[in-house]
Amino acid sequence: MTTNAIIMLLVIATLGHVMAGIWYMAFRNKWSICDRKIYNIEISDKQLARELKNSIHTPLHAVILAAFLYAGCFPDREVTGFFITIAIAFVWAEIWHYASHRAMHLKSLHWIHVEHHKSHVNSPFTAISFSFTEKLVFDLGYLIVLALLDLVFPLNFYGVAGWYVGYLIVNSFSHANFELRPGDYNSMLGKVLTSTTYHSLHHSRYTGNYGLATRALDQIFATEWTDYEKLYRRVASEHRPLDKLREKVE
Repeated sequence: MTTNAIIMLLVIATLGHVMAGIWYMAFRNKWSICDRKIYNIEISDKQLARELKNSIHTPLHAVILAAFLYAGCFPDREVTGFFITIAIAFVWAEIWHYASHRAMHLKSLHWIHVEHHKSHVNSPFTAISFSFTEKLVFDLGYLIVLALLDLVFPLNFYGVAGWYVGYLIVNSFSHANFELRPGDYNSMLGKVLTSTTYHSLHHSRYTGNYGLATRALDQIFATEWTDYEKLYRRVASEHRPLDKLREKVE
């Protein structure tokens, strides 16, 4: 295992906590980026403590990826291979996240996901608060399929790892309780990509809006909340947060 690979694994192991620390400072010090609050509901110290305790599992991403690397997976190191791999990883991760996320909302499997959903309003640490089993299921599902593809078409380790870096950043953005994107976001990029408000609805209403980075599968399978864009405008353009968890915008 090369020095660069070890550095990349260390980045993946620690990035979730680094991002959470940044949002915590923003939250506590009331930085201007927090002005467009999504839910005007207090987050308890008990929730923060629970989420921090759960975050001990976050480095599991790096541990499992290191095991696949040690087993000889993802040998490609070419620039072209990096871009091809990160594109494949992105598409598969969107499919796997949506499918596994919806499955974990089934009564028989919800025990895997229930710990994450104890947070109805997202805090700086919600993005790293998952059960060990959920982390294991998500990582293995993501990596096993890529490893099988790797047998046919060698994939690039840094492409696979690069997706993890992007995921940890996007996932952290998605779990803030303030909207970072501009008011007109849904007129262009937001028609395809999700936002912090998008995922906040999933937590507060406990269902719908299952997508990770894109809205595509929610739109295809009709699991997107129909008042999302109106709510987004209220938060991002009008600076008017919601006061109740299941409050809807007509």
